[in-house]
Amino acid sequence: MNAHWMAKNRTVFLLLVAVLMQAAGNAFMSIGMKELGATASTVDDWLLLARAGLTSPWIWAGIFCLLGFVSLFAIVLSWADLSLAMPIVAIEVVVNVAFATAFLGEQVPLTRWCGVVLVAAGVALVAGSARGGRKSESVPS
Repeated sequence: MNAHWMAKNRTVFLLLVAVLMQAAGNAFMSIGMKELGATASTVDDWLLLARAGLTSPWIWAGIFCLLGFVSLFAIVLSWADLSLAMPIVAIEVVVNVAFATAFLGEQVPLTRWCGVVLVAAGVALVAGSARGGRKSESVPS
C-alpha cells in the first residue's frame, strides 16, 4: 500500500468516527434536553436549566461525544485541508437524521429524506477526491 492510499483512508476513517461521535452526542443531548422539558426565557430560567443539565447523564454523554468529535476533527485538520474535511463531515446530516429515526423515534418526511440523499451524494463526490493532506506538505505517518 502506498502512503497516499493510507493517508486518504486514515483521513476518511477518522472523519467518519468523528461523525458517529457527533451524531451520538446530538442524540444524547436531545434526550437529555427533552427530559428537562424546560424553556428558558429569563436569566434565572437559564441558570436553573444549566444546573439541571449538569446533573443529567444524557447531557454529560452528549458533551463527551461532542468533545470527541471536536478532538478528532482538529486532529484531521492538522494534516488535511478544510475544503476536504468539512464536506466529508457534512455526512453528519445523513447520520443525524438516521439516528433521530432509529434511536429517537422521530418521524422524518419523504422530502427531508430526499434532501438527505442529495447531501450524501455531495459527500461521496468530495470523499472520492480525498488526497489525504495538503499538496505542499508531506503526509504524517
